[in-house]
Amino acid sequence: MRVRYRSRSARTAETVYEQVGDVRFCCEAMRERWGLLIGFGALGHRRSTDRAVNLYSVVTQANGTSLLGMTPVDFCPFCGEPIETCRVK
Repeated sequence: MRVRYRSRSARTAETVYEQVGDVRFCCEAMRERWGLLIGFGALGHRRSTDRAVNLYSVVTQANGTSLLGMTPVDFCPFCGEPIETCRVK
């Protein structure tokens, strides 16, 4: 699987990453769940300070609010193929 991204230095010290182009999926299960269960950076954000492909989870807190959990993955959880993140200049 291959995900292309572009990096930009923001006015702050942090670098911001943005997915560009189409993703080359390794399997149909990954294609179906991309952007819902797994995706580049943070769920629902086009740009992120995280350049990893992450598994997403919702963690409910004691007060009833929810937090987004992100776990970086290096291999497809469905077929096992390595996940490549490739920088585009």
